[in-house]
Amino acid sequence: MQKALYDEFSKSQAAEEAGEAVSAEAKPGQGHVFQSLQYLRKLCNHPALVLDGEEGKRRWGEVVKKIGGTVPPVHDLSHAPKLEALRYVPLCGYL
Repeated sequence: MQKALYDEFSKSQAAEEAGEAVSAEAKPGQGHVFQSLQYLRKLCNHPALVLDGEEGKRRWGEVVKKIGGTVPPVHDLSHAPKLEALRYVPLCGYL
């Protein structure tokens, strides 16, 4: 799921503008870089953070079609490997 959304982002106009702003020495384009980093941070935490509203529902449908097969709901923890990994972290005897 995250890979499909990342691939979509990497082909977008926002990714191109961020790349141009990073390679340029001018400061005015920095807003695009920070917005792009914010998007990628949210995507890494959980895809549902970047799939909100009606546009998000549409994009979710497109991604599910691309992936094919059975895909858990968008808010499922299986889409967030970082959160899934927490199941295996020992909590100092609290479990």
